[in-house]
Amino acid sequence: MRFRLTRRSLGQLVLVLFVVCPGISFLGLRRESKTAITETIDALVADLETMPQGDDAALVVSAFLQGLQHSKLLTDSNYDSKRHVAKFRIAGGGAVGDFLPEFRIWLRILLGPKLQISWEKTKAGVRLRFSGLHFAPLNGADELYVEAGLDSFACPSIKSVSQEEFYQCHLKKALMLEDFWKNNRSSIPKNLQQQFSFIGDNAVIAHLAEQLGHGFGWSMLLVLSAPPSNVDIIDFTDNGVKGSSSHDRSQAGAKLSQKHGFKDLSLNIARPLVGDTRFGGIVRSVGDRIVPVACNFGILCSVGEPRWRSRNIRGADAKVVASMFRRNGDKGPNHEVGCVTWTRKRRR
Repeated sequence: MRFRLTRRSLGQLVLVLFVVCPGISFLGLRRESKTAITETIDALVADLETMPQGDDAALVVSAFLQGLQHSKLLTDSNYDSKRHVAKFRIAGGGAVGDFLPEFRIWLRILLGPKLQISWEKTKAGVRLRFSGLHFAPLNGADELYVEAGLDSFACPSIKSVSQEEFYQCHLKKALMLEDFWKNNRSSIPKNLQQQFSFIGDNAVIAHLAEQLGHGFGWSMLLVLSAPPSNVDIIDFTDNGVKGSSSHDRSQAGAKLSQKHGFKDLSLNIARPLVGDTRFGGIVRSVGDRIVPVACNFGILCSVGEPRWRSRNIRGADAKVVASMFRRNGDKGPNHEVGCVTWTRKRRR
């Protein structure tokens, strides 16, 4: 019997191949099945769990990747177990992770079209390396920095002046922000008002912040001086979780950040959190109780950087870091809630 392959029957054959064999390559097209992506994640996590401190790394990685998968943002994946490299393709050419306002995180997560996670064993534990993972300022932060007058003058680099001179120059900006909040609150974007109101609208916390040296203004300056960053490394050791990053020149606010030294400023604002002031470890102890996610986020982004690395300051709590990267609506092993909402990056 001879079969005639018509255009219609060819179309039906293609449809059957895609439905029955979703991972197959056909005519140059490829669609990754949900099962294949799950297998990639599971293989990566299983390898991490065999390493010292690998359970912590596996917890964070699985929370992060499963959240992306549940948000339907992973379309292709590949894991090379010999080279310890996992690669993922992000749907729509990229994604944005917004932290829920109640967690007081002053950055957003950006993903490029391709995400790569590699790992290696270190003397102290496990190191994750990332490509395609970024932190970005909150919407409207750069614009408010300019509108509030902070762009009108630049403070000298911390490497060129004393700590006191550096502090006094930026204290002027912190005071300008406190005045701006009192006199121009209605012009501040709502998402930033939510960020600032935790202190600004709470008389008790505002008084405590004032006692700590205009803490409200400094907290506002921290939000508006968030540096656009490439997340390069996250280390997992028995002394906690520590990250390190580099300046992301591809983001819109990169020039503003470089002009005003946002990264050095952010690390300097973190001094009370890492115990480098007369208050010692009090700020971190209080922060762990009141705003544990924000506190651990600050620790994650600071103590692994060159400025603090040699002091061997205790890093962030791995369970809290996992919650940071866990999708809102997902639950951790002990019912920990997720902090981030994922959406596809809007095309310009």
